[in-house]
Amino acid sequence: MKIFYLLGLISVLSTSITAQVINPSFENWTTGEPDDWLNFNGVGDITDENGNTIIPAKEETTGATEGNSYIKLTSFNLANTNDPVNLPNGIRGSVAYQSFNSTDKFLNFELDITYDIKPNDTAVILIDAFDNSGSRVGSGKVYLGGSQTTLATVTVDMSYDPFNVASYKINIASSEGQVLASVNSTIAPGSWLAVDNIVEGIILQDAPNVTNVIASDVNDNHDGSDLEVSFDIPDETKVSNYYVIAMSGITPADLGNGAGFILNSGNQTTTTGSDQTYNFTTAGVYWRTDPKTFIIEPTPIVENVEMKVYILVEGASGYMNVYEASNLITLTSPLSLSDQYKEISIYPNPAINFVNFKIDGLENGSVSIISVTGQELVKQNFSNGTKQVDISKLNSGVYFYTIRNKRDEIIKTNKLVVRK
Repeated sequence: MKIFYLLGLISVLSTSITAQVINPSFENWTTGEPDDWLNFNGVGDITDENGNTIIPAKEETTGATEGNSYIKLTSFNLANTNDPVNLPNGIRGSVAYQSFNSTDKFLNFELDITYDIKPNDTAVILIDAFDNSGSRVGSGKVYLGGSQTTLATVTVDMSYDPFNVASYKINIASSEGQVLASVNSTIAPGSWLAVDNIVEGIILQDAPNVTNVIASDVNDNHDGSDLEVSFDIPDETKVSNYYVIAMSGITPADLGNGAGFILNSGNQTTTTGSDQTYNFTTAGVYWRTDPKTFIIEPTPIVENVEMKVYILVEGASGYMNVYEASNLITLTSPLSLSDQYKEISIYPNPAINFVNFKIDGLENGSVSIISVTGQELVKQNFSNGTKQVDISKLNSGVYFYTIRNKRDEIIKTNKLVVRK
């Protein structure tokens, strides 16, 4: 049974929240409790693996690296619990936890640690960043096993999605099974982790993002080579590389570390000094959630699957990775729709005030012109396979069009350029 009681309790009781970690070196203690850190002290009868009474979160005063004190967390056996519903008797990991508000994105956090973790157990330092709605937008963690006899610095590197940060939560746990739902270790009484001198790293800036990300259906090969994405580049002095990925049914924001996922699973393209067009290959894949296993998996790109393409900007040193999404795109082929649409013509493109659509074999349908942000700006029905669309009210820029038949099936989606 995994216990989350501590995390929920602290979320309610933590009232001393500022723009930085409070009591980061565990110098301040009141009646045996570390100020501004919540823990399991006093929850019942607490013993170690030998049955000796212990304190789960204890002040240590020998060998501190900052000031005179630091904290030692020890996993324990719990009996005669004070809260049998939320915290039943059993084996527990010791946890110290704190929340604090900050809109900064820190490169990392450094902590001085020493530990002795029992076989088959694992300690963890877990740091999460959240937006104003409470959604996680960044994280970093370090797992610890075995032993380290003296206090030494460990670095928790942070990774963020391209959203604003409002707050952080720091969890320090002598056994990961106390705070994580899925682990391969077993909580062992007597495992201990000591921490001193928590320091925030440098404050990062977001890299400049790409703009006008347009996904287009450019061929009728019934595979990944039909998919193309173009984007306008930012100031590349602050950019290392770009990464391209197609996704369906999920977004990077749905994942624990969306930017890291694109970085690890996307296709890399280097900076060129000019706006880019990326063509997927015949073996190109998109990522989806398997409906049976719910595992995120790559799947060959095919027609009639709605997806988006994401461009990740890998920031140069000192700049955070960011990403931008394309329009929704569904690859289709005129020949795949009962072989009825022999020719599709869109002209002129680029256009100024009017654009003509001609689809041989299509009696009734509609055409939509959509902005790069997904807003439908123009929608008109047509018959007899032809339509002249007035775009005189559109500003110069990049748009995309979608043609549908009377059954609302997508026949064609591609880029439209307006030049005034």
